[in-house]
Amino acid sequence: MRPPKFKRLYEVMEINGVKVFAHWSVLLIGAIMLFGAVSEPAMAFAILGSYYGVILLHECGHMIAAQRKHCRVWSIELYPFWGITRFEVPYSPSDHCVIAWGGIVAQTIVAVPIIVLTETFGYTPLQPLNAFLAAFGFFSFFVAMFNLIPVPPLDGAVAWRLLPALFKRSTRTAKREPSWRSWR
Repeated sequence: MRPPKFKRLYEVMEINGVKVFAHWSVLLIGAIMLFGAVSEPAMAFAILGSYYGVILLHECGHMIAAQRKHCRVWSIELYPFWGITRFEVPYSPSDHCVIAWGGIVAQTIVAVPIIVLTETFGYTPLQPLNAFLAAFGFFSFFVAMFNLIPVPPLDGAVAWRLLPALFKRSTRTAKREPSWRSWR
């Protein structure tokens, strides 16, 4: 009798034509958390879903940016502490930087309004909803800012290259002679 073979990645969904895979350890951690949270399953689902939702949101930001830059996106992979968006690297280095910023921008667009709302009105009496708000607000914003550290494999290693590229582009266009001549 042969032992069962475990796949490394399992397909869990498809978003905008891109398959999303989860590593087997993500599924195992989820099962352990849910088994251990028999007394409060709603809270366990909220925490687990929000945590991986933040990672998925970040990777979807990369996916959208890559698709807007006409790069083919092959897959999104979710791991216990990070995610990977596999895409065709663009020819332009500045386009690659824009794709790196995509995850940070997506998280910030979601996190800032949630932070403002929770700071203005406070949390709700529903603890699972509060876990969701905390994860997609403060935790997501922290993860986005952490990702900006300019060290591989974090996004900041590529994203910050956009500033010199934009500066180089603006100085190049500023020194150029106008293409029209005055009649004088």
